[in-house]
This record gives sequence, structure tokens and C-alpha cells, in this order.
Amino acid sequence: MGRMQYTLTCLSPVHVGTGRQFSKFDGVYRDRRWYVVDLDAVLARGVDAHALARAMNGRTFTWSAWLNEQRIAPSEVAAYDLPCPQDPGDTPVREALKDAYGQPYLPGSSIKGAIRTAVLWQLMNGDAQGRQFAAHYLLLCLKAPELFTALRERRAFDRPEEQLAVIAKVFGVEEHDAVALQRTLYRILNVEERRLSDTWRAFQQKLERLGHSREWLAQPVERAILGPNPNHDLLRALRVGDSHPTERDRLAVGLVWTYTRRGSRLVEKREEDGEYKTFVEWLVPETTLAFDITTDDFLFTERANRELHFRGAKEHVIRRLAETCRAYARAVIMAEKAFFQEHGLRPITDFYAELEAMLDSLAEGAFLINIGWGGGWEIKTVGDLVRQSLSQREFARLRARYRLGENPKTHRLDAEGHFPHTRRIAYEGGAPMWPLGWVKVEPQNSV
Repeated sequence: MGRMQYTLTCLSPVHVGTGRQFSKFDGVYRDRRWYVVDLDAVLARGVDAHALARAMNGRTFTWSAWLNEQRIAPSEVAAYDLPCPQDPGDTPVREALKDAYGQPYLPGSSIKGAIRTAVLWQLMNGDAQGRQFAAHYLLLCLKAPELFTALRERRAFDRPEEQLAVIAKVFGVEEHDAVALQRTLYRILNVEERRLSDTWRAFQQKLERLGHSREWLAQPVERAILGPNPNHDLLRALRVGDSHPTERDRLAVGLVWTYTRRGSRLVEKREEDGEYKTFVEWLVPETTLAFDITTDDFLFTERANRELHFRGAKEHVIRRLAETCRAYARAVIMAEKAFFQEHGLRPITDFYAELEAMLDSLAEGAFLINIGWGGGWEIKTVGDLVRQSLSQREFARLRARYRLGENPKTHRLDAEGHFPHTRRIAYEGGAPMWPLGWVKVEPQNSV
């Protein structure tokens, strides 16, 4: 195995969260700092626990007011405190991941997830058959209820030839395209045509469930490109370690606004139900962390290849990992720079222009990736390749079926049909400054 040490540098704020959100019941804002209250420290000061519980049940309770009444400084009862640009008030604060000693770090799973997206994009980008499979799979998901009903009416779950005619009719395609769709259907449902007479009930059940879960929608595409199961998944070849922890003074609380389109401009999203903003604990730009990537060379040997089939294009994208990640980063950066330039958000346009210039001057083996929360659909998926594989009408149907771009509060899609039409933007000094999650990764030495 080959192990390489890397240094990761945050180019914009990075947030990998615990899933917990602090409220005014968890902390205090005072003098441009956010204090997370330690309840044990409060009780250790001799406070009546029952009286405190009654106070906290009050509708107007805040730690700030209560501590003032008790003449207790927030610093005396805080688990920790961080710089914070303004009082969060009723807006939640998303907690950042930390180790047992309260020091922030980045999990290897988040770093590897970003690499996985780049690898998937690169393989699909160079594989016309892979893109066709993805398009056929998504079309089957869209039409699965209609196809299921038609096959049931024709009692054709165990008759491949009859299924072919039904597919041609439901999808409105010629026989050649119907054959390709049928093959894709069998592949994603893991059924064999020659055994349908014995397994047709399982085929029927799987087809009825096809495409029901938005969360697992991409899984068959990933399996088709990267490997059919965890034991045959290409990313087995890479082991990405957690970063070493860094000091807590590399964390701050920052404001993140969701921006949305209003005509030709991007503006802070405000609706009748409130403002779309949050506060997050983030690693500040220029924070550096160290981590390792280990490549399992055995998985690329001739012996392993007989079962795994990693040799060729798959091995190439792993062996040339920096180039793989750079190619994906360049595609994302160019698209995002054009998006923000078109919609008039100059600071973010300038940031992406700087990233583009940085890509051209990176040292050998270095690359850019986007990790953590807030990067958005375009960055965390191979959505551009999916969109190119479908017609505008088909992609619109896909969005409607899986509620992509739906307002979670109103359950309505963007009326103009744009997707994705929102971006999360990190603020500094009360103004939009960065997209979230961009980091530079540089090799240090082999171990």
C-alpha cells in the first residue's frame, strides 16, 4: 500500500456539522462572541435546579437575561466561546464537528465523499455508455408506475417479449431503444431474463418500488460506474483518514444566507414565512489541517482484476487522483463563475475567478475540492451530466417527480423552472463574501 500525507488549506469557510443546532436555550451572545452554555457549570455555582427548570419552561426565557439576573458572566459557565459577527437571536447556530477534546477536525468520510464525486464525474464524462445508462435509468424511474400498470394489465411480468412491446409503447420508442431500456431495467433490478419464469414475482415487487426513494436515486448509477456492491466499489482502493485536529481558535460563528433568483439578479431569500439564513460554526479561511490518503495497490493487480475489473480507466482516475479532482473542480468553477457573473453577485464571481487562476498554478499532485455543508447540488453531484443526458422536458419531469428545488416550507417548485436556483453564501462584515467549502489539498510526502 502507498500512503501519502497531505495538507488541506481552507480557501473559504468550511462547515462539517454534527447535525445539532444551537438555539437561544443553548447559548449566549455577548460582545461579538457566542458562548455555548455548560449546564453542569451553571449548576456547579449552587443554582437551584428546580428554579432553573421552571425558568427555562417560560416562554420568554433566554440565557442572556437569566445570567444577567444571576450576575453570572457567560464566560464563567461556557463550555466554549467563538467569535460571532452578530446576535443570532432566534436563528439557529449549526454546531461543527469536534473531537473529544473540543478541537475541530475534518472527517475522512467528508474528504473522500468529495473525491468520490470527482471520480464518478470523470468516469461518466469519458463513458458514453455510462451516461446512456444513467439516462435510461432515470427515464425508467419516471415511467415506472405507468410501466408497472401496463405490465400488470398484460400479465407480462414473466414474458420478456411481451415486456419489450409494452416498453416500446409506454416510452414511445422503436424496438432498438426498447431493448436498451429493457436491459437497463433488468440490470438495475438485478434480475435475469432466462430466470423470469421463476422469479417474476420478485421482478414485479422490485419494479413497483423503483424510483420511490429520492435519497437513494443515484445509487444504481454509482453502482453501474464504480462497482455493483461495496466489495467491488472502486473507492475501496482509497482510504482517506480523518484530519489531525486543529486549535479551536480556527473556528468562528458565521452568517450564511440562501440566495435566490429574482428576475436576472441573485438576492437574499426572504419569504412570508421568514428569512432563509442560519449561523454556522466554521473553520475560517487559511486554516490548515493534515491528513493521509492510502492507496491499496493490490486491488489493481492482475490477480485482483479478475474479479474487480479495476484495471484501465478506473485505475487511471485513482492513480492520477490530482488530475481527476482538478478536472472536476475546473468544470464546477467555470459553471459557478458563469452563474454568479450572469446574476450579478460580484464578490462570488471574483472568488471563483481566483480559484480558476489557482488551478492553473497548482504544484504537481495538488488539487481543489469542495467539502462539507453548503456547497449545493451542482457541486455535490454529477448533476450537469444528468441534465445533459435528458431533454429539458424529461429533466423538468424528473424535478417534479423528486421535488428537486422544492421550497421545503411551501412544497412548491421554483415557478420559473430553474434548477438549482439558490445558492448558500457565507458573509463577512455584513456582506456576501464566499461560497462554502472550498479547500486546497497539497501532497507533503510518501509514508
